Formats: sequence, structure tokens, C-alpha cells
Amino acid sequence: MDANGKSLPALQNLLVRLQSRIVGLFPLMRDCVVRIGTKSGRPTYSPNLNGKTRIVYLGEAKEPVAKAWVENYRKLQGVIDEMTLINIEMLKRMEQPSKKRKSTKK
Repeated sequence: MDANGKSLPALQNLLVRLQSRIVGLFPLMRDCVVRIGTKSGRPTYSPNLNGKTRIVYLGEAKEPVAKAWVENYRKLQGVIDEMTLINIEMLKRMEQPSKKRKSTKK
């Protein structure tokens, strides 16, 4: 997505389209699903929350669900990055508020 050279209405339309993509990205979880163990590793989800690492053993049935939720989080991050670029471009194009002159009437 290249925000440069697009009109403000075009940028606003891009934001609306990106916002509509967010709706389908739930539920979500950050971090990743890994397998712990030497031979047939157990599927595990281990996020770091509030400075503490938690370990959640998923089992085979929950592993694909957790992976899908993690993928939703990554997609959401991508959408947020795109929105940020568009918003930066929109900020660059905004007019600066004119400074009001002080009245010298007495």
C-alpha cells in the first residue's frame, strides 16, 4: 500500500476498507504456538503477560485453533501498520491551524 500521491478522500476510503478487515480478525492471541519436548513435542502456547511467562499445554485438538488465533493477531498487526502509514500521510497534508493575532485595540 502506497499512500503517497493519493488524495485525502482516497486515503480516507483506504482507512474505511482497512477498518472493515479488522472485524473478521477475532478471536486473537499474540505470541506463538510451539512444540515443547525432545521426541514428539507437546503443542504449547506460552505468552509473556505482565512480565510473567505462562505455559498452556494445548493438546492436538486445540493446536490448530490457537495457531489460527495467533495468525489473526499477526494480520491485525499488518492492518494497524497500514493504517499508521495512511494516518502519517494524512497528518502531513493537514493544514496547520492559523495562529490568531492578538488584538492591539485598547
